[in-house]
Amino acid sequence: MNRPGAHTYGSCNSYDRTTDAFISDYSSLITWCSENGIDGLVVWGLLRDGHGGVEAARAICELAAERGVKLLCGVGLNCYGGVYYEGASPYNLENHLRAHPELYATGPDGRTINFMVDGNGNRTDLGAPSSLGPRGFYHACPSQRLNQEFVVDSLTWLFQTLPLAGVQIETGDTGVCQCNLCSQRRKYPVSEFSWEDMALMYPIAANAVRAVAPGACVICETYSHPQPYVGPRVVPGFGDGTPPWAGEALAAFPDGAFLQWVGDNYLRLEDPAYVWTADGSVAGNGFRNILRVHFGTNWGWGAFRGEVALDWMAEFARRSGEAGFEAMSLFGEVSPFETGAELNYLALRDFASSWNPASDLASFLERVAAPRLGGLANAQDFLAFAGLLDRRHPERLGEIPRALAQIYGRMSSLQPDAARRWCWLANRLASYQV
Repeated sequence: MNRPGAHTYGSCNSYDRTTDAFISDYSSLITWCSENGIDGLVVWGLLRDGHGGVEAARAICELAAERGVKLLCGVGLNCYGGVYYEGASPYNLENHLRAHPELYATGPDGRTINFMVDGNGNRTDLGAPSSLGPRGFYHACPSQRLNQEFVVDSLTWLFQTLPLAGVQIETGDTGVCQCNLCSQRRKYPVSEFSWEDMALMYPIAANAVRAVAPGACVICETYSHPQPYVGPRVVPGFGDGTPPWAGEALAAFPDGAFLQWVGDNYLRLEDPAYVWTADGSVAGNGFRNILRVHFGTNWGWGAFRGEVALDWMAEFARRSGEAGFEAMSLFGEVSPFETGAELNYLALRDFASSWNPASDLASFLERVAAPRLGGLANAQDFLAFAGLLDRRHPERLGEIPRALAQIYGRMSSLQPDAARRWCWLANRLASYQV
């Protein structure tokens, strides 16, 4: 019953709800973050006609400022729709490229690298459309001066229009332009992303933001872990360690920016290519540093959407602190109304904090989880039952019927909110019965 599909990609899918629903959902999210100590929130696809455009985005920006939550806009510089993710805006990247087809990114064969992917993972080439096409991954050439100017104009407009706390910028990890201009500019090979493209585009973007909002937070995505890569690939890919030329690229990154790194491979994979040593520290690299993970989402490494990932979260927090990271980030695809996501988000706040500096899971269960789940013994059982879905141990699925019987037996003794959380777990387990 639980199968990923196009609806769980988190990118290039449609928004089929109303503007009121968007504002209500994100108002609830901001309120929850404020009440539970989550001080920063990045929204990808913030500006979208289906969301209500500028006015809807302004409403949630103002609420975030009122509630003390830093709201940042996620922006793809060469991809992901640009500043205005989808709609009839001059600051939508796809509109810009349709008006100037010569600015599309191309592969070594001279063909565009625009594509869509269906629920089975089948890729369809989208060519170089000059009119509105299907939702997909469209890419701009970073070497083209007009595309660089479009980035500057778009970010200038964004920060003149919305009271944002900052921006998270990416060059894209779904395709890299390899036209003559780009090939001549680069000294090093590329994977699904390019360090040299980041070194080119991030200063352009940061300068545009700071010219309007000098105090804005700028987060630059690296798609990588800081550990020097020792695996079998010639060029490390998403979530892998850094290549030998990363330091040269980082020297061109904007001063004072946050660098965001990816932790999953080095936390979850038991593979000699992904051993996190002292060489993977960010202490003293001259930037502020964030480590992000995808626990509880649909994005691989054995994770699944809604996963209760408390043991992973504890390890994440401990290793982040040891390696000199200033902040942690967690992909937040799932509402905190779902108990697995709620506990993961609460762990993000609690682990490595002044309340729990050692990121002790037992302490978290006693102080944070137990009041929400009907006591400490129930919290411990909840974590054990949720562990039956651990994909490292498929044999545990056979224990689900016994676990469900125990869960159903305790429901009547629980307070309503605790019972609701246990109902979530029961439904989740039942949907995986073999």
